[in-house]
Amino acid sequence: MSLLNIFKPREPLVMLVDDDPMLLEMYEAYLGALNCKSIKVFDGKDALAMVERHKPQLILLDIMMQGITGLQILESLKLKSSTKNIPVLMITGERKIGDLETAFKLGAADYMIKPVELAPFEQKIKTLLSSAGYSFPGVK
Repeated sequence: MSLLNIFKPREPLVMLVDDDPMLLEMYEAYLGALNCKSIKVFDGKDALAMVERHKPQLILLDIMMQGITGLQILESLKLKSSTKNIPVLMITGERKIGDLETAFKLGAADYMIKPVELAPFEQKIKTLLSSAGYSFPGVK
């Protein structure tokens, strides 16, 4: 066992940022089935404060939110040395190519279109967390 594994939590922490409480509950249930812990955040201001406090291993971030948008949150996260390396999976209900291009330019790791389907959601979560050193059966 490496020293890195001694300090890594067994269950990865995923921050869920969306202004739709029902979607947050669904994402939380999906993540629970993958043995991931989660923190639900309903707005951008809280998300920026919570990420500093909890240091999640992955962030799921809705693009369209009231107040601060997901793209603004992503930009803030990627500008800070303490949060720039946290992978961010953008989630959007609209198929705006410009938003997705902007998200990738700002540093998003991947994206999904709502409504999120379980199998692709789980695969993206496993892949992104595997790149952070977490292991899941069937993911290299």
